[in-house]
Amino acid sequence: MVFIDDLALMLFTLPLISILIAYTTIQSYLGFRKEGYQAIKKSLDDSIIPAGILGLVTLIISLWGEFTWTLPGSYNILFYDVYLLMGIIILSYSMAVYMGKRLQTTGIFALFVGLITIYYGVIGFNLGLTQEPLALLGLYVTYGLAGILGYPVTVFLDRLKEQPSERRNLGSWIIVFVVFWIIVIVAGILGAVIGVETIPAHLAHAP
Repeated sequence: MVFIDDLALMLFTLPLISILIAYTTIQSYLGFRKEGYQAIKKSLDDSIIPAGILGLVTLIISLWGEFTWTLPGSYNILFYDVYLLMGIIILSYSMAVYMGKRLQTTGIFALFVGLITIYYGVIGFNLGLTQEPLALLGLYVTYGLAGILGYPVTVFLDRLKEQPSERRNLGSWIIVFVVFWIIVIVAGILGAVIGVETIPAHLAHAP
């Protein structure tokens, strides 16, 4: 099998996904405080196309990798398994918003994928599968936690959809959102940093 090196591209899609998630949810929250649920709906609708494109690209790359075994050794399992699941989540989110469906079904799927992602990261760290095991662990753990927290975030958005005129005191919900934003942003930064560090080595030793 010919070795096709698409790892850097995969890594750079991660911060794009983080930017989209953080921007959409922060914009939704700020809009909700001023205008109510309609602002949330507008922000979610605006994310349909970029989320759909990112989800589709992620899905195509990961399926291609799973079918052709493009990376050497067990790196295909480590990278493409969870990358495929992420693509499914992003694409299903885009479709749910477009079709006006509840988001928490996607959220609960994200929760379990988050747990799986953390597990993969811990195993990869213990096996020392990369030259930067701590960076690998941090990347998988932060995206895993983002997936886990994605469930309560989607539950809250669905509640607002069912009661669009309610301007409830966010209370403990704002803590969940802030922690979610921090983790998503940190995950995106880790993905970008690892991607930037990957480019020189991969360009210097192209397949």
